[in-house]
Amino acid sequence: MHGDWQAIQMQSVICKIILIFISQSVGAVCSNAFFFEYTMKRSFLFSILFLSTLLSHAGVRSLYEPTTLESTQSVTTDLCEIIHIYLKLAPQQTLPLYYDYERAENRTLYFSPNTTTFVRDAEYFLPYTKGYTALGFIFDPSFLYKINEKASIRAGIHLMAFAGDHKTIRNVSPILSLTFQPVKWLTLTGGTLNPGIYHNLYEPMYDFDRFFYDNQEMGLSAKTITKYWTSDMWCNWEDFIIPGSDFQERFTFGWKNNFHTPEIAHKAQINIPFHLMMNHRGGQIDAVEDTCIETLMNVATGINADITIKDKVIITPDIPFFFFSNRSNEEHIHTHYQNGYGIYPQVCVQNTGIKHHWKVNAGYWYGNKFISGRGSYLFQSRSYFDETFERQYRHLITGKILYGYKYKHFSFGGEFQLYYDTDEASTDISAGIYMRFDQLFKIHTFKEKKEY
Repeated sequence: MHGDWQAIQMQSVICKIILIFISQSVGAVCSNAFFFEYTMKRSFLFSILFLSTLLSHAGVRSLYEPTTLESTQSVTTDLCEIIHIYLKLAPQQTLPLYYDYERAENRTLYFSPNTTTFVRDAEYFLPYTKGYTALGFIFDPSFLYKINEKASIRAGIHLMAFAGDHKTIRNVSPILSLTFQPVKWLTLTGGTLNPGIYHNLYEPMYDFDRFFYDNQEMGLSAKTITKYWTSDMWCNWEDFIIPGSDFQERFTFGWKNNFHTPEIAHKAQINIPFHLMMNHRGGQIDAVEDTCIETLMNVATGINADITIKDKVIITPDIPFFFFSNRSNEEHIHTHYQNGYGIYPQVCVQNTGIKHHWKVNAGYWYGNKFISGRGSYLFQSRSYFDETFERQYRHLITGKILYGYKYKHFSFGGEFQLYYDTDEASTDISAGIYMRFDQLFKIHTFKEKKEY
């Protein structure tokens, strides 16, 4: 994290979050959905004009410099499952962003005021990374047109802002994606992809904090869902270069697989995950003096089981193994180690209710020379802010409490996470509160033209 991001970072001994969200406008939309839908039909052109004007007058610039391969990134399976609840995306959803796609009608145009507000405080005192406090919103208004039963197009704008930031809108980027579903079990998407946390990876491989500073992905994805196998393969192109660029090209390739056994007595299911991530930087036409071509690879696999102990209450023992390999040219090694590994046994108890969802997780992390190009630095053998610091062996006790509530098109969620480093005898904590509103408002259904 560089530059302006440090301006919003804060560390304090006592973690305090004071939150007052007044959301009358959202409430009005929820209670007057019919009026809003009626109005939207007559304000289609006005909405496009509004988005264009906002983009041209926001005076925005990116919060961060081009992402480095050492950027913090991790997606924890635990946290993402609860994020799916209050961000309205089922864990095995393979269809487009956020939408109740199956209910969308062919040749019909919809509008979605996709809105998320967040408050998060991270009190990190270990030498691996630093804490921050962030309050703000993410606003992704977009139009969805379902072309036919196999394809759709989505277009809009991504806006992100932090409270107390006098540069108004911090992040502005277009939203454009084409989705094609040639068969029921396969979905292809090109353009804007689901944000990184929706890949639902383990935290040592992908950092949840990236949700607040690197919320967009763009590239190509292929998702598969069958009875005994689910897969998510994607390529996120992060930095595109032209001749003479003063930075290197960077991209991330990921492939998440989960293999499931048939249910045992309708109470248990065994799962075998296989997750792969590769982070690459290089290029041949840039003008940087450091021409290092670097590729970091991480693999996670193991075994877990979902066991129903009573109605809607599931206990999940999980034993994942993690591996790291630096596939770079040995003459230009920029990371501390060539290879490493880790193990992260966990036990989770959760209630999978439709409206209320809670989850409690406890785990123990052991790492040996473990590095991750997109993983949380809390689990790594290096420090993000001190290039000279390294710790070959890591021992970490983790605990998480997560809660989600969903009512119709509104979602609310909270999380508290604890990380105790037995070597440093020190504890890092983080907590957050999130609210979300998203709904498809029907604008118009176009008549099918007869082909002669």
